[in-house]
Amino acid sequence: MIKGKFTFLGTGNMAGAIIGGITKEYPDDAIAVFDVDESKYDKYKGRSFTFTHSVKEAVEEGTFIFLSVKPQNFAELLGGIRESGVPLDGKTFISIAAGISTEYICRLLGRDVPVIRTMPNTPMLAGKGVTALSRNALVADKVFSAVCKIFASAGEAFTLPESKMNDIIAVTSSSPAYVFLFIKSIVDGARELGFDGDNMLDIVCKTVIGSAELLRTSGKSADEMIRMVCSPKGTTEKAMDALKEGGFEESVIDAMKRCTDRANELSSLN
Repeated sequence: MIKGKFTFLGTGNMAGAIIGGITKEYPDDAIAVFDVDESKYDKYKGRSFTFTHSVKEAVEEGTFIFLSVKPQNFAELLGGIRESGVPLDGKTFISIAAGISTEYICRLLGRDVPVIRTMPNTPMLAGKGVTALSRNALVADKVFSAVCKIFASAGEAFTLPESKMNDIIAVTSSSPAYVFLFIKSIVDGARELGFDGDNMLDIVCKTVIGSAELLRTSGKSADEMIRMVCSPKGTTEKAMDALKEGGFEESVIDAMKRCTDRANELSSLN
């Protein structure tokens, strides 16, 4: 464990998931929160968090400052921290935003500070997240290890050099949306076949989870597993033919490239 208080600037869903991970190991009074919409504090009724009413108050409270607002709000937030005049010595900043570099955070704060950059994904809300983390040279090993552990408590965590943080978005952070669309398509197809789509959603999700777990633990490649399911001249082979004719694989790869291009575009705006 590391000593200090965890402040969250922004209390959206992802912040809530991270708070859930922290409070598995730290007491409620280790958490401070700030949101411009204080009605969001209602979801924490009964918790002994510190509920603050300004960025200045929130940053003063925290040792570890989670920047959990949307990328387009970073300039305003970081400018507000800088203008508040709060001393930043001993504070570590942790970003969960896409396309925001550690250098940009330091520049807008007006000084070099320890910054950890993270890229979590939405399955973290179900305790099954995957989070990539990187850091600048000012982050202490003990602090980085503790923050990695916090994210791992809600799934899996792994480290990358910061130069790869834009690229990983397409692989782990945006990819749940691709999976959701795939599941939706199967459910829609089930409706076309006369099934109740609402009833089929849980069944399809369990099929996808089981398939992923089988691939993960089988020691076989995806191509080998596809061949296991596809009997020659059988039903699955016909289905796979249709997916190939529709450019399924190429579409996914193109989507990932566009995702990465957008992440790089966001970074270039900083």
